[in-house]
Amino acid sequence: MKLGKKGLSLIFSLCSVIIICPAILDSVAKAQEQPACPSGQVSDSNGLCSPSSQGEESGAMASAKEFFQKGREFDIEGQHQGAIIEYTQAIELDPNYVEAYFYRGNALALEGQPQKGIEDLQKAAAILEYRGQPEWAAAMRQHEEIIQDGIKEGEF
Repeated sequence: MKLGKKGLSLIFSLCSVIIICPAILDSVAKAQEQPACPSGQVSDSNGLCSPSSQGEESGAMASAKEFFQKGREFDIEGQHQGAIIEYTQAIELDPNYVEAYFYRGNALALEGQPQKGIEDLQKAAAILEYRGQPEWAAAMRQHEEIIQDGIKEGEF
């Protein structure tokens, strides 16, 4: 089956809805199940409480989300280069931002850098495995396979 960039975009859109939305909802649900940290402390990526850096960590997370949202806006407009820049900023602020890796990986593939896109999907899968979410990691690997098939068929 030969998929062009339009086919990859369609598959990406469907995967976004099927993969990312439930993953986000699952993460929110898990966060709500965990007890809050005592005053003056924040939860790290492993769910452990540690002293706050005077709000710097929560500020960085908010900024990472802002960069991610701006990247999504660029992606929706078809401006993949701008999206890649924004996703990269989000990842620099939050190196475990799975959604940013997923979307940047797709944007890289669409911009003719499929190998770099695959690397992002592999990173997202590794983070999800570490978090104990093997089903979401498998979904990332399936998307990686789609890009690999596109490389083999000369689409990139």
